[in-house]
Amino acid sequence: MKKLSIIALLMTVIGMLLWQPQLAFADELTGHSHEKGLRYLISKNALVKDAKGSYRPDANVTRGEFASYLTKAMNLEATSDIVFKDVPDTYVHAKDIKLAASAGIITGYGDGSFKPNAAVSRQHMAVMLERAIDYLNIPKGTSTITFKDNAAIIKDYRQAVAIGAQLEIIKGANGYFMPEKNATIGQASSFIVRLMQLAGDPNDGNSNSGNTNGGNSNSGNTNGGNTSGGNTNGGNTNGGNSNGGDTNTGSSKYAIKEISNGTLVGNQGFSTFEAAEKAVTKNTQVVVQSDKIVKMSSGYVVTNNYVALKSETINDSLAVAGNTEMEYLSSDATQVKVRLAGQVGYLKHADVTLIPFSMSKGRSYYENVNGEIKHTLYDYNTNKYSSSYVFGKAPSFMKQNEKYYSWNGIYFSNGNGSSKGDAYNYYQFLPARAQTQYTAQELDAYIMNKLAEVESTGVSSYKDATKKSKLIGLGKTLKDVEAKSQINAMLILSLAQHESAYGMSNQAQDLNNLFGLYVTDTNPLNKKFDSIADNINELVEKFLQPNYITPGGSPGRNFANGAVVGSKALGFNVKYASDPYWGAKIAGHYYRAEKALGFKDAKNPYTIGITTTTGLNVRTGAATSFNPLFTYARSSMPVIITSSATNGWYEVLSDKLYTGTAFVSKDYVQVINTVK
Repeated sequence: MKKLSIIALLMTVIGMLLWQPQLAFADELTGHSHEKGLRYLISKNALVKDAKGSYRPDANVTRGEFASYLTKAMNLEATSDIVFKDVPDTYVHAKDIKLAASAGIITGYGDGSFKPNAAVSRQHMAVMLERAIDYLNIPKGTSTITFKDNAAIIKDYRQAVAIGAQLEIIKGANGYFMPEKNATIGQASSFIVRLMQLAGDPNDGNSNSGNTNGGNSNSGNTNGGNTSGGNTNGGNTNGGNSNGGDTNTGSSKYAIKEISNGTLVGNQGFSTFEAAEKAVTKNTQVVVQSDKIVKMSSGYVVTNNYVALKSETINDSLAVAGNTEMEYLSSDATQVKVRLAGQVGYLKHADVTLIPFSMSKGRSYYENVNGEIKHTLYDYNTNKYSSSYVFGKAPSFMKQNEKYYSWNGIYFSNGNGSSKGDAYNYYQFLPARAQTQYTAQELDAYIMNKLAEVESTGVSSYKDATKKSKLIGLGKTLKDVEAKSQINAMLILSLAQHESAYGMSNQAQDLNNLFGLYVTDTNPLNKKFDSIADNINELVEKFLQPNYITPGGSPGRNFANGAVVGSKALGFNVKYASDPYWGAKIAGHYYRAEKALGFKDAKNPYTIGITTTTGLNVRTGAATSFNPLFTYARSSMPVIITSSATNGWYEVLSDKLYTGTAFVSKDYVQVINTVK
């Protein structure tokens, strides 16, 4: 009887087990160190199995895959006409790459490629994640976190790594970050799920009953953590009880404060931006959110870090460096309307700082110093004047001992409106097709004298410059390029001096790269050139000639904004460099060379004109019956006029490589007086 009872009990237990719901079988992700992130990407339809049925969690993630993961996790939708030459529409991640690029989260290389199948290093990924942090309006502050191998992180990327580490999105191991190591799909998934947790994604696998990260949210209350998507930062929002007119900003998202003696006073709180904006009654009042100004009557805007500004003026994205001053036009709850050298666009509040004129502690300014124009730059991170440079003769209207300001490097004002004027610096707005009058021997002599000068400063990076610089003996190469490609030899030398620290930079010394080719703000490609001559030819044949000088540029590349170094208003500087003063600094090198060599170019100058209309045809003859050689899509394009008007037409140097004569209607070109 006892045996039968035991058997019956066993049969009952076995029966119960057989009737239990089937448990899910373990798969390759079960127990993986990045399982949570991997399953998150799967839930977003971002990660799928390959032909062998594997998610490849330990394989290196590619640039295309990572862009796709971000796009799907962030639900990006807005797209633009950004095109990468190596990402055809048939590419598996083409749509996601375009969406991520349109959001300013990823960028391509200088040659117009994206390299979607290249592996992503951990430091490159940190930069892309920082862009995503800004896009999602996740508060980040400034971090001082460092790793034991911090020196191995590219200098410009250290901030992104530090911010990612501070927010615990990216992590190292045993105090090391391993910046150059390629990231795996698993690591990428963990980075992204942590990012989306900060953004409050309810599907991030860590959200319970609507609670967001950075603090527990109960019944709509957010306590002392960083949240986004409408939640307040660093304050408590209780059940949505904030209402217009609250005087306690602890229960309000926005507040009105008044500028008094350079500081903000007052604390009238409002639940919405619109309510606060409507309540502003004086020019001295501003709207703030968590003590950050988000609306003001007048002032200027400074970028907190590198940003991509989508210019509505030319329908193109412009790279803009951190610490860049821009005109403030207006703002709403989510974005700020700005104007950079005439280029109007929008930036997110997280990307910029709004500074009312009455609260300014210092601004970059121009001045006349002994007849030369000097530009002094202000560093908003340290609130100190940081550096200065001279780039030409001062215009006649500039008085000594007086500060002048300019948004575009062309129009200057002293701030009170009593003294102002236009000034086109000759070297900054001299078209590239000009020829310098200096010989190869004169260029070589100047190079050696300049190297001796920088060597004598005692700066360690210039040690033995007269022996080691990659600029030594370049005179003949530069003049040969000028003759063959019709690009000013002195212009190329000036660009090389600036980009390579007089031929002494690591890129120049180790890679024969004088111009930072294939080195962007987010993705440096350490391509080594066989010789300096090869490097110069690559600059000319793959960058300047097809994209920056020839009107229209190569297919899909909208870089031709005038064949001058220029500024963010026009010229190479619009697209070549994020530094808004890059063109002026290149001009400064040309000017100093001229000053050392006797101003041969300035004493026999070219006549420069500026086009005044869009869609202007440059023709092969002085009549509309002649075929167009090319068309200027934009207005305000600089041209070199080689003869006085004949029958209403100017003879000009063609921006397109062309050995014949070119003509443009006199009615649509204004001759300018350059400062030289």
